[in-house]
Amino acid sequence: MPSKRQLFRPDCRDGMTARFGAPLLFGFASDGQGALPWLAQNLFAIFTILLSVVLIAALAALLVAIVRELRRSTMFLDPIDVPQALDARGYSPVVVAQRLLDALLAMQRKAPMFKELLGIQSSAAMVDLQIPGRISVQALVRTVHRLLRIPEAHIGGEITCEGESLELTLRRRDQRSASVVGVHRNADIGGLLAAGAEDVLRATDPWVLAHHYFAQETRDQAPEFTRTLATLEHMLQHSDPTERPWALNMQGICLMQQRQLLQAVERFRDAAAAGPQLPFIHQNWASALDLMGRFDEARAHRLCALGIPGRTANLIASNAINASLLHRHDQALTLARRALALAPNDSRAWNAWGYVLFGVHRLEQAATACERGLALGGRDMFWSPPLAMVYAALGRPEKALAAALDEIERAGETEEALKGMGFARLAAGDARGAVSNFEAALANAPGAGDAAYGRADALLALGECELALAHYERAVAIDPFYPQAHVGWAHALLGLGRIEEAPARFAVAVRVDSAYAPAYRGWGDTLKALGHADEAQPLLRRAEAVERSNRAPLPLRSIPIRRRKLG
Repeated sequence: MPSKRQLFRPDCRDGMTARFGAPLLFGFASDGQGALPWLAQNLFAIFTILLSVVLIAALAALLVAIVRELRRSTMFLDPIDVPQALDARGYSPVVVAQRLLDALLAMQRKAPMFKELLGIQSSAAMVDLQIPGRISVQALVRTVHRLLRIPEAHIGGEITCEGESLELTLRRRDQRSASVVGVHRNADIGGLLAAGAEDVLRATDPWVLAHHYFAQETRDQAPEFTRTLATLEHMLQHSDPTERPWALNMQGICLMQQRQLLQAVERFRDAAAAGPQLPFIHQNWASALDLMGRFDEARAHRLCALGIPGRTANLIASNAINASLLHRHDQALTLARRALALAPNDSRAWNAWGYVLFGVHRLEQAATACERGLALGGRDMFWSPPLAMVYAALGRPEKALAAALDEIERAGETEEALKGMGFARLAAGDARGAVSNFEAALANAPGAGDAAYGRADALLALGECELALAHYERAVAIDPFYPQAHVGWAHALLGLGRIEEAPARFAVAVRVDSAYAPAYRGWGDTLKALGHADEAQPLLRRAEAVERSNRAPLPLRSIPIRRRKLG
């Protein structure tokens, strides 16, 4: 009977040691030779692994870039054929195409408002210059397109000499058809390329082109918005249905500026139906109703806009300004902080923060926030910070006038710009000029309660107490929640010698806004003049306490409340 085989043989230990005594990768040797010899023996293996990781990461990044380019809608701009005389001057086909693309990109940068900035993905095609022989991700994608027979869209064309002028013809072509995009004649090559860039934008991103035209046409004395409205109509006919509310909303803005208010209201109604998630449509609808004198309906639409939750920093910032205009200051502060938390370097979020701070009388902090917003590039006509009004309230007339002039130069004589100039002039002692500015602002926006009490302030500064009182009453009828209107009303009563009626009006101002220090001070001074010093002292102390509180900056983030554990 054979003997059982031993599973472990004592005499094999030395063999096992010899067999596995070499140093293992990523483990030190058993003979205690140390880290440096181990590193020297494994250096090549470590280098190989690191190089493999880098190559895999680079390949993955390239693959992601290619997939992103494949998913992106791209319009390829081909080199533009040019005459030999133009080529000899340095305007080669590639240079002309590059200049055309530069003009297009300049229009995109200057457009005051993009859908992407408000959190909506645009269906616009990206324009990419196709240069033969260039190695890039786009060139690789074009190779993939051709291999997989994926349809491509190209824009090309030629420049020809027509007498003393140059004629640019642009054509759009794909695998199925070709069509003329535009034909332009101009003796100046720069003007010719700018007109061609507009044609390319009309084919690829009419939204940006509409804003480009709007920025130009809104400066006209009596704007007709012919090119803007034509581009928006083109957009409604050819663009994605998700862009419909944006086009309708902008049509409403154009009609509102033309004072075609009934048609504007209809456009806003259609826009709100097409885009119920966009709160600014209701805000514009409210502005049109203000112009019609339907202030209660306007307020209802502003409340409706406030009830639509913003999904992006810009929409939240817009709602913060809306809440401030509705005098819902706690809600406005919460929304402005949320916008800054989402986009701490966004100019619109800082402008909204400055607007809200101005509404709660934190003037120094509001000035800093508005300056920060402008420094970050917040200079489009739809997002103007109230910097001139803040400087005027701080008693800095020179800065207020400079800010107001800058606003008018940049955005034209809008309601906000005219209102800012009115307060700046009033702070500088030009009350008569301020009256003119406030009246022009109210002609643009009859529902602007701050412009209404500003006009009354200017009349009071001119000594027109009776007329000022009448305008304070109108201001309160438009918006009863501005404490400045009630305080001004009380001062008009004092100017008319009706001192006994003034304390009640100061009391209304305190009820409307308990953080407005001039209301307490005016109330206390009036009681003191009436011989009620005992009643006046607590009010004057309260005025000092409110002023101290308003000088303290508010935190950018709300402070969480710690709950006590029960039991």
